[in-house]
Amino acid sequence: MQPTIQGIEISVALLMDDLASAKDIASALRQQNILAHYYQSLEEFWVATSIQAPDLAIVDVTKMSQGSIQFRTHPKVVDKTLTYAFFSKDSTKILLQSTLGLNPVGYIHHDPSLSAQIMCLVYRRIDEMRMIKEKTELETRIQRIQNRSQRLISERSQAEEFRAHFDFIKQLCHEIETDATKMDFSYALMGRFEKWDAIEAYGIYELNQNGQKLISPEISRKKYHPFPSLWLGQANKNGIENFALEMASQVANDLFESRPMVIKIHSGALNPDLIVFISFKEERMSGFPWDALETILSSSYRKLKLHQESPQYSSQFLPMWEALDEMDNLQKHGLETDYKIIALSFTPLTNVIKKKSNNKFFWSSFYNDFFLQLSGRISKDTKISLLGPWHLILFIPVEKIEVEAQMLQSFIKQFGYWKFFEDTAQILSQEMLPELKLIPPSSSHYLKIFEKELTESLHQSEEKSLIKQTRIEQKRLSL
Repeated sequence: MQPTIQGIEISVALLMDDLASAKDIASALRQQNILAHYYQSLEEFWVATSIQAPDLAIVDVTKMSQGSIQFRTHPKVVDKTLTYAFFSKDSTKILLQSTLGLNPVGYIHHDPSLSAQIMCLVYRRIDEMRMIKEKTELETRIQRIQNRSQRLISERSQAEEFRAHFDFIKQLCHEIETDATKMDFSYALMGRFEKWDAIEAYGIYELNQNGQKLISPEISRKKYHPFPSLWLGQANKNGIENFALEMASQVANDLFESRPMVIKIHSGALNPDLIVFISFKEERMSGFPWDALETILSSSYRKLKLHQESPQYSSQFLPMWEALDEMDNLQKHGLETDYKIIALSFTPLTNVIKKKSNNKFFWSSFYNDFFLQLSGRISKDTKISLLGPWHLILFIPVEKIEVEAQMLQSFIKQFGYWKFFEDTAQILSQEMLPELKLIPPSSSHYLKIFEKELTESLHQSEEKSLIKQTRIEQKRLSL
């Protein structure tokens, strides 16, 4: 075991030419239980201390050189990692001049005070080693504290960044929820993504009505990328299945410059109802909590669906015959009536459906979805009635007519009619938005308006058919 003084381990090496002097120094060291390593050759000392330097070396001034080897050129002397003292006698003190330019910790002279000189040197070295050890421990502790502080600062910074991101996500989803009460969820989503500066591009896929095709809204936005429709080969009954997701991802990867982030929005089904692909331009967004955005967006979408699917309008719905009676009842009150009547005409849509007879239209899905979305937007005091596939009649309280009319205008523009055709590509350019008409409170007046509209629609169909036949005949004659 290495000898210690005051808890400090110390190793001593002697490089001496005079064996008697070496014994005197070793005897003084043994009084403190310190065993010294003795070297008589500078070459031997050179090799040993190159491998492991002692804590203290006592060097006889007669051993400053040996042939071509010089003590002052030893690597550990040059880099000042070797601690050494020089020993001399009366007969050799003239050689002390060879130590000029070096930096020893002390000089020892052979006289009756040799033991005291040795112990003074040893204790000085031990104090120096203790201070070095304490300094090293203190530096280690400081480094450990600094590392911990940096880790805490980093964790706090990450926590604050996540909190900022989370607050942003909550606000974003709240705004989307609010917008979705006035328009389709996909359009509300796109409206907010357009204003998100960090987003460079995005696109959306959803299933068509029979679940056999992935479709993408065909609207014009600066950052929005409409995707081509994808036939899936089989119906997806429980949302967008994994194979369909892979197909959609391949399309998105080809269209975007960088690999997009995928957000899967669920309404409760096993698989997602909507897939949103997002490409961002800021590097910091790579650490954005996209999973939190996906979860909260899905929650907002699910909440909206549940709200729409609850029977909001059951007590407000009037059968057709009661609606006609209500018109006549309001007519009796004249200007004092509490309601205004708005007719929502689906004639433009039905004309497109008739024209595209080879393109299946999902009637049930359309009316269910239309009523579900509308029911979450109209006032509880508003009454509604459906007169065949052509007209939706709304009895709106006078004091709410302006607000309800604006809501209806916005709603019919944003509703995705194209989604309810089997082949969406054939009808994107068609004019099929419903028309809003303020009608007088009279069943007879309403029926006249209704008959006129149907007659005009029939004449338009006949004219188009006649024009088509004329063109065919002209083409036949030209041949």
